Amino acid sequence: MTEQKVFVFRQENCVGCEACTVSCQAGKDANEFVTLRDVSQGEKTNISGKEVAVFLSQSCHHCEDPVCVAKCPQGAMIKREDGIVFIDDSLCVGCGMCRLVCPYDAPKLDAKRGILSKCDMCKDRLDEGQKPFCVQGCPVQVLDVMDKSEALSLPGASLSGDGHEDLGTGPTTVFIKLRS
Repeated sequence: MTEQKVFVFRQENCVGCEACTVSCQAGKDANEFVTLRDVSQGEKTNISGKEVAVFLSQSCHHCEDPVCVAKCPQGAMIKREDGIVFIDDSLCVGCGMCRLVCPYDAPKLDAKRGILSKCDMCKDRLDEGQKPFCVQGCPVQVLDVMDKSEALSLPGASLSGDGHEDLGTGPTTVFIKLRS
């Protein structure tokens, strides 16, 4: 069996520029009102006691146990052998069940097409040996895609990040944090 593919996010290096979001939209030729990767800003207290900005860039987490796949009444939400979760557009009827059950708000309604869209980790690009648009577009290289075991072996690797937690579906995004 192929190993689970995961996003790797070097959270403490993210500057919140949203180039990942724009690169995804442009590369996927997505509806301008549908973002498949979103960046949010929060604050945390660093080791020196100073409040600092922290950014969270997230898309679909390609969960170990994706509730969206289990609950899609049309069978349009599919998990590949390598763990990538995607929507088969030809089967999606736009009912929105996947959006209702996803705790991370990953599926988005594309009103122009009348169906749901979500990050598919640029599976076609990965299959051709290329990186996803969000990874390629990040100017500070905080995003990557790799096998889960490789990602978790990186220094500072964890399945939790500032502003992110497992809400019962086994999200696979690996966060790299080397500073306290």
